[in-house]
Amino acid sequence: MQNLYQISLYLHSWNRWIIIVFGLLVLWHAWKGSKNQTPFPGHYKPINIIFISSLHLQLLIGLLLYFVLSPITKAALNDFGAAMKDASIRYWAMEHSLMNVIAIAIAQTGSILAKKKSTPRLAHRTMFIWTLIAFILILLMIPMGIMGPERPWFKL
Repeated sequence: MQNLYQISLYLHSWNRWIIIVFGLLVLWHAWKGSKNQTPFPGHYKPINIIFISSLHLQLLIGLLLYFVLSPITKAALNDFGAAMKDASIRYWAMEHSLMNVIAIAIAQTGSILAKKKSTPRLAHRTMFIWTLIAFILILLMIPMGIMGPERPWFKL
């Protein structure tokens, strides 16, 4: 079980970089598409697919960590009242997980709504706004010391 925990933590840690890179690419192409009024989704459809897919993979790994493998959340779930009084445990048990689930839902919703817009400019703008909101939430909840505990940027 310990090996599975380490592997899952490793994958969860490295997948965030795929999310960051492809999130930035989606934002860039949506911004450019809005300004240039290029067809939607245009040539960045695969970029958005990778971004959304990596978010879903992150969610699956995160749920596995949260409910099955993580000793931190296991302890928190055993005594949730005490966990909420400890800032570090509360971050892992509530803040990190809840805000990232919300961010994933926002990114997915934006992708769906953009496809339903009547003009390419509106589609690109919708994609940009929703992805930007999700991206900001994701950046705030990455454990780099911004909103929660600081962890290594690269798990080796």
